[in-house]
Amino acid sequence: MSIDITGVSKRYGDFVALEGIDLSLPRGQLTALLGPSGGGKTTLLRIIAGLETPDTGSVVIEGKDATRLPVQKRNVGFVFQHYAAFKHLSVARNVAFGLEIRTHGGLRPPWTPQKRAGRERIQAKVEELLALVHLSQFADRLPSQLSGGQRQRMALARALAIEPTVLLLDEPFGALDAKVRKELRDWLRRLHDEVHVTTVFVTHDQEEALEVADEIVVVNQGRIEQVGTPDELYDDPANDFVMGFLGETTTLGGVVLRPHDIEVDRGPGRAGAQEAVVVRVLRVGFEVRVSAETVAGEQVTVSMTRTHAKALQVEEGATLWLSPAVGAATVPSMPVRLRDGVGA
Repeated sequence: MSIDITGVSKRYGDFVALEGIDLSLPRGQLTALLGPSGGGKTTLLRIIAGLETPDTGSVVIEGKDATRLPVQKRNVGFVFQHYAAFKHLSVARNVAFGLEIRTHGGLRPPWTPQKRAGRERIQAKVEELLALVHLSQFADRLPSQLSGGQRQRMALARALAIEPTVLLLDEPFGALDAKVRKELRDWLRRLHDEVHVTTVFVTHDQEEALEVADEIVVVNQGRIEQVGTPDELYDDPANDFVMGFLGETTTLGGVVLRPHDIEVDRGPGRAGAQEAVVVRVLRVGFEVRVSAETVAGEQVTVSMTRTHAKALQVEEGATLWLSPAVGAATVPSMPVRLRDGVGA
């Protein structure tokens, strides 16, 4: 289902959570709402879900105005960071719960022929979903007997059970350790490629957004900074905020760029290269991170391979010449922007 958001604003007292949001999300796309805490991304997700009502603007889902439609009539699946399972029910019953309520208000005796048929259909659907999320062997376990990653896969199966038109995920992997988050990111991407349900997920993790999403919406201070594919945002950021949020940055000659996009030489061979002295060298695995200071007093961070650093004999006190790599993504260095527009 496509989602069209027009002129959406939301305030909580004097706090502006969202201001004039315009956004279109195509059917079947996996979209990441990326931004810092308090930037408005979760508020936007909750407005799409119907858990919040915008002060102004509209939300249209597949051509139908859903702005004032209650959440139970939007047919959306919702997965939170901290998933509240029914602790006394098995994994299979947790997944089946929404289907049971929707089908017969909860399948309970007496078992009429209609209810028996409904129960069989639900059982088949649950088995299908558990296989999809690789939890078939855990169907009879309680949620407390699952790992954190398995519980989140159960939560996704439960959200998918009602066959939602839109799947909404609010930092679904945020409470998990780094290794499990990485595994679940890969799994979510593969799952989406199988089910193709329109999916929107909130994250503050730029790596997660870049790896998983078809499109990223960068949200900051209640506004959209930029919308684009991961490659578009990384290679052609709209401003210094987007660039900085999608990866580490440094400055060179008043320009913001990425540390690995700086060319390093031992002599002034390149046009516009700036002379700098190495202040610190840090070796982390295959990467060498160099802190240097230009003759103008600018602090620069450079990232290079160990092989390159060794060939250039990079060490503290050495003189290097630095210049932006050809084709590097750059934006002008700007003051820090606050909500009222005044630089810090």
